[in-house]
Amino acid sequence: MTVFWSLVAALGAVVFLVGANSDDAAQVWSIYLVNLVFWSGLAVTGPAIAGMMQITEARWSPSVRRIALTTAGFLPTAFVLLLVLYTGQAVLYPWVTTPIPAKAGWLNVPFFWLRTYGCAAVLFAICFAFVRALLRDAIPQDEERERVHRNRVAVILLMLWLVTVSLWGFDLVMSLDPKWYSGLFGGYFAVSALYTAFCLLSILTIRANARGRASIPPAAIQDVAKLQFAMSIMWMYFFWSQYLVIWYGNVPVETRFFVKRVFVQPWTTLAWVVLVVGWLIPFAYLLKRLTGRPPQRHAPLVVVSVFGLVAIFLERVFVVFPSVSSSARLPFSLRDLAITAGFLALFVLSRRWFFARFKPVLNLPHTGH
Repeated sequence: MTVFWSLVAALGAVVFLVGANSDDAAQVWSIYLVNLVFWSGLAVTGPAIAGMMQITEARWSPSVRRIALTTAGFLPTAFVLLLVLYTGQAVLYPWVTTPIPAKAGWLNVPFFWLRTYGCAAVLFAICFAFVRALLRDAIPQDEERERVHRNRVAVILLMLWLVTVSLWGFDLVMSLDPKWYSGLFGGYFAVSALYTAFCLLSILTIRANARGRASIPPAAIQDVAKLQFAMSIMWMYFFWSQYLVIWYGNVPVETRFFVKRVFVQPWTTLAWVVLVVGWLIPFAYLLKRLTGRPPQRHAPLVVVSVFGLVAIFLERVFVVFPSVSSSARLPFSLRDLAITAGFLALFVLSRRWFFARFKPVLNLPHTGH
């Protein structure tokens, strides 16, 4: 399978390089950016979830915490892909070639990339420091000095995570349309990244059980599902809060963002797909699932988790593509799918590298609630 995923990644890279030098460069760089923020958000939010569990002393499943850490394997690749984004700045960001005087202090090339790369480098380094701290099995789990050290690293990690992921929302995505702004967009971006990470964690937890890598009881999987449910509600709450303020303010510079997406095809259809697939269906299922005993079968949870991941990916498309080009189309061509498959392959290969490099023991004893 490693050879297969390597070939998929190589094919995606070739397709991207050819497309980036074609007349349709805006479409190619748009799908590249969507994939970059989506997979990088997943990668960096896994360790953040483990950090939350560390600080809150969530001992209900140490195996789940270690599974969350494994997404960090993609971070070195994510940093390289962020460096590649620099070459597409003139295609994606209009303020690069046509500066906006009122925002030039923030949206200028040197400062933009300095904070993007600086925050990413520091956050990624802290993520790996936290990984090493949690995977040092030679040190007793209840050793006070080690617990304090882990908590300290977790606090730093979470602070940097919130700042960096919010800046990705403001800088990498919102500045695609530099005349539109929303003070909630950074927080919304961070919450949606949390939602996708819990969806992925549900899938990885169930998969680790099925493969015999871990022995996680249904109650612990139910706890992950509860967190996924909470984040789905938080995601929709942030979206609605952002939309409501813009709607009743009715300021043209703000409302045109939603008018372009809610009343113009194909984005209108996409908006409904994101709402139904990403929130209504998962909300209805998880509400029913969480009202009874933890079920023994988890196939429906895997399905709604995949729905959540697909919906947030499409939401990234919904936000990015109309901002880059008024003639943008849905990214369902073979070229777009090949680039997306290449990112997926890199993510899979990166997790395999993580397992080979750090050898995390997932099958740990559970201490209960």
